[in-house]
Amino acid sequence: MVRTTIACARCRRYKVKCMHSGNPPCQGCIRAGSEVCSTCILSRPAVTRKKRHRPIGAHNAPPDASPPQHRTVNSSQVDVSPARSEHDSVLPPHRARDDCAIDPELVLRAGNVFNEKFPEIPFLHMSSFRKSLRLLDRDADAGTGLSGAHNQSRFGPASALYAALIAVTLPIIEPSVKADEYAALAKQLVSADDAGDISQVQALIVLAIYEWGSGKPYQAWIYSGMAIRLVQLIGSITDREKTTELQQVIYNRTFWSCFVLDRLVFCGKPQPPALPLSLIDTHWPSGDVDFAFGTLGRKIFPENNCVQSSMTAVEDIDGYFALLVQGIDIWSDIFKWVVNGGRRQSYAVTSKELPWSAGSYWGVTYKRLQLWRQRHGGRIRFPDGSVDGHVSLRGGAGEAFAYINLIYHVSMLFLGREYIPFLPTPTSRPSGPVDPPLLNKAAPSQWWEDRANELFSASSNITALLNELRTEGAPLLTPFAGFCAFSAATMNIYVVCFPEMNLGRSRGKEANFDMDLIYLDEFRARWPMGAGWWVTLEKIKDLYRRASADGSRYAGKTQADFVHLLTSIHDCTGASPEDGDENPRSKTRGLTKLGHPSSEDHQAAMSLQQVSQSRTLDDAALQAAQMIPDWNELWSLWGDPQMAAFGVEENSYEYSFEIL
Repeated sequence: MVRTTIACARCRRYKVKCMHSGNPPCQGCIRAGSEVCSTCILSRPAVTRKKRHRPIGAHNAPPDASPPQHRTVNSSQVDVSPARSEHDSVLPPHRARDDCAIDPELVLRAGNVFNEKFPEIPFLHMSSFRKSLRLLDRDADAGTGLSGAHNQSRFGPASALYAALIAVTLPIIEPSVKADEYAALAKQLVSADDAGDISQVQALIVLAIYEWGSGKPYQAWIYSGMAIRLVQLIGSITDREKTTELQQVIYNRTFWSCFVLDRLVFCGKPQPPALPLSLIDTHWPSGDVDFAFGTLGRKIFPENNCVQSSMTAVEDIDGYFALLVQGIDIWSDIFKWVVNGGRRQSYAVTSKELPWSAGSYWGVTYKRLQLWRQRHGGRIRFPDGSVDGHVSLRGGAGEAFAYINLIYHVSMLFLGREYIPFLPTPTSRPSGPVDPPLLNKAAPSQWWEDRANELFSASSNITALLNELRTEGAPLLTPFAGFCAFSAATMNIYVVCFPEMNLGRSRGKEANFDMDLIYLDEFRARWPMGAGWWVTLEKIKDLYRRASADGSRYAGKTQADFVHLLTSIHDCTGASPEDGDENPRSKTRGLTKLGHPSSEDHQAAMSLQQVSQSRTLDDAALQAAQMIPDWNELWSLWGDPQMAAFGVEENSYEYSFEIL
């Protein structure tokens, strides 16, 4: 006897349990909105007889032969290949092949959403992408391919990319639908494909972003590294004289997407970049119009550490990606400096570095950031340029506009936050750090006041930018945007509780923190990494409000008494502070008065990220061990000269590079 289930078509499509009282609409459709509710119809599944298909090479099998295995998506001949055993099959026996439905309609929707909402990795050439999916539909209608949602003869080597795109966009498209099954399918397809091609690189990039948003930075870092190694390999063995201009443009976009990923995803703490800018001989990415038409455009190569005097200002959003790539490199350096100790690093303590000094790390980086900002034309500079104008352009222009401005404002926030007191008094005004190491010279007139204005303007602009996108119907709910919102929230509640730290200039903007919470509440419903930030903000809000109401309770406290909380504020993976001591030197909970350390510069110079590593080392080792079984066996050494670097057989995705 076969048990049938009464469910709606939507829940069947997404393979989720249809929860209802016997009458429509079901709970899933209710959560999806009124438009979906009106189409919710409960029914029993249609009774169909599944058509059996023989594996390739089994045309002469007798009629009573045992049923053939389902064909896998990684190779058109994997079922009969002697090189693979039953143990090496792509999907484990307990997982039904149709658990995750990959159909062209869903892939196309995922591709469109991905292209708009992830402007930091814009490698999809949408016209080729749509054309390939139309051909799949045409072949299916003509009956030229074998049936089955995951059949490789239908989807080709791009199957892993398609599954990964669905996984990373489902939190945006359908938050109520779990994306982990699609992610698991993408991982299995990636690990099962022995041939490295450009779609494999792209699938790994998407998986890295997905794992990052899922609060798994170690897995994300592994996938990021694999994507980088594979794109380097493809670049080194590809004969560019035998490739089309479109193929070169797609490779270029994919390469720079790996570069961005290398600066966003870290394992525990920032590592040296796998793609140092000084060693890159690939030209900057072309504009969106050139990319759409498959042309390389003007080639400009990196030089002078990302500051090109020969490059003019970018006046419209078409050239945003090259600008984004250069900005993310600056942001990465700022982030690494801060989480590795910032002004408390031993070299800064020993040299008594002053931030206003032109040769200081802070001064050099600040100038580098401002030179990058000067290349932003008025239209693409927020708040000068309007959000609604860019959103009206469609095609992800609003999100791209937001991203380059988020990079600038969060960079300004991190630079400015490094030199303010972690826990000021209710009457504190901008005057530099009060925690060791202290500065031995007075700052130039108005220097601290100007830095405070930049800091709190940056946090306010991040909040306003994300809120305006939401108002315009183009919310940006992706991992980096979430981290920017979290960072802005830490400063917005700070200036609410200590308004004199911005000389009262932030009065009237108390609603900023509430808008941050609205955004992050929606974000954490989609991405697990948001849960840790929410906990951190609750602790920060409680601490700042208590300190502003009664400063005497925290007299003598320094940021060394709040190491775990401070580390969580800097954490881009969504880790929340430990439920432990606020004061690492005492078992009291941080409410008793402690004497100010007299000579502890060496203690202050310790990297806060190093302190945090002591509490995550065991977890990191465990996660790494469980992350990907036999990860070193995911691919062979790609030494097969027949591997098709851009090969998507019988697919119009313009990825077929001929390799010597």
